[in-house]
Amino acid sequence: MVIDLGLDREPPAARLRDWGRRPGHWRPVALALVAVLLLAVTGSGPAPAPSLTLTASFGLDRRTDFVVIGDRLYVSVPSAGPSTDQRWLLSAYELPGGRPLWTAPYESSVEQFVDVQPAAGLVLVTGLVGGEGIATPTTAVEAATGRVLWTLPTRVAVSDDGRTGVIGGLLRPGEPAGASVRAVDLTTGRDLWKATFAAPTSVRPVPDGRAVTVTNGDDGGHAEVRDVRTGAVLASRTVLPTGAGATLSVTVGDTLLLGYQDTAGDRGVAAYATDTLELRWRRVITEDDVRRFSPCGPLVCTPSAFGVEAIDPDTGKLVWHTDEADAVFDVGGVLVADAQPAGLAAVDPATGRTLFDLGGLETVLSPRTEHGLVSVGRTIGDDRSWLSIARPHTAAPRPLGVVPYRVWDCVAGERSVVCRAPDDKLSIWTYR
Repeated sequence: MVIDLGLDREPPAARLRDWGRRPGHWRPVALALVAVLLLAVTGSGPAPAPSLTLTASFGLDRRTDFVVIGDRLYVSVPSAGPSTDQRWLLSAYELPGGRPLWTAPYESSVEQFVDVQPAAGLVLVTGLVGGEGIATPTTAVEAATGRVLWTLPTRVAVSDDGRTGVIGGLLRPGEPAGASVRAVDLTTGRDLWKATFAAPTSVRPVPDGRAVTVTNGDDGGHAEVRDVRTGAVLASRTVLPTGAGATLSVTVGDTLLLGYQDTAGDRGVAAYATDTLELRWRRVITEDDVRRFSPCGPLVCTPSAFGVEAIDPDTGKLVWHTDEADAVFDVGGVLVADAQPAGLAAVDPATGRTLFDLGGLETVLSPRTEHGLVSVGRTIGDDRSWLSIARPHTAAPRPLGVVPYRVWDCVAGERSVVCRAPDDKLSIWTYR
């Protein structure tokens, strides 16, 4: 059996894929984008060069997964083995041209990977294997060649040094009850150090080559900061009230936030410095807040009685509040607010002010890219797709152009857009 690496592990990208799709009529801002595009195409003077150029297109089953990391596109592809084979393939393509680079096997019994993480000269892909229990094996692949270096039977979280991974898990059968935490060298997959604990323990990488462990015991939580390469304990202290158990953890900058429930059933969040474990602030929250307490840019967002509050993770002070949203997500570096039934809108991370409306556009709230947020618009009775992109730290989306057929599930690259297309195709466009 495997326990999670962090108490609040983000949902896999595949689980988020359908969030935020808002088919329907275009709203005024979306119509304005269409008008801009039409003027660019039909205006006086010589016809401009196409703003979107198809660079590659290849078959990809609609069930399978894909993600953009840096200038690479990674997709999951079924192996040619028997149907009972728990092997899938990870294929890498160069962006924006779409040149195939390599294909490597990894272990999974489903078509969607749990995670793909970059590391120093490597890429780590985590699959999902069912059976008597759920396992999340991780395979390390050499980024330049696709050579498989190692596979471990559990999920591995990459430290910010790019060379080290951390793993949390239960002790093996026959060993005393408790949990273990270890770090591995990502080049070899070999253990660098291991620590055992008498109670359930989670581990997560934090800034500056460190890892934090949090142990839930009868006397409350206990935390340690360790050097991720050596395992040396740099700070250690009791956290949370007596008898309270951590229910989630979120790291924003150099602040670790622990959600907890105490013996009276009351819930709260406490914030600690990731280097010293010094308590920075504590506040009471509701049960709903616990489930949706998450990073939003440099802040932490949580639902309030009316809308969403954005909190400074270092001080716990309210930075802004909006009563026009039910939840706020960080997607590709763009902060997106979701308000039903109105739909989606991009908001300013510093103020919470609405920057532009996304209602009526198909927008996928998926953490599958760092390069921004792609939206797709259509008009009634027209199969064409109007693409726009919102980059991080910009106040408005940029119209990209028109694709003469329906596309969906779009993800941004640095200079490209990747979308699903009819006939089970995955297509790549570059733009001016």
